Amino acid sequence: MTIANFDPRLITQYNEPRFLIHFQWGNSEKVYRYALVETMEVPEITQKTKQKKDETNLSQKEIWEKKYKK
Repeated sequence: MTIANFDPRLITQYNEPRFLIHFQWGNSEKVYRYALVETMEVPEITQKTKQKKDETNLSQKEIWEKKYKK
């Protein structure tokens, strides 16, 4: 059961970008926390694939492991 406090559609209520976002996937009992890791200018990213030049042909998981995983 999704709890309203963790509904990702609530993001529209904020006027400023959030540093942390919390939500639930489907009926999961877990709450997922996503953190802002980077901001970029529109020309730096391919709008269709949402990838930068050094990320081409990498999966989301591979990008995360390459750049953000500690």
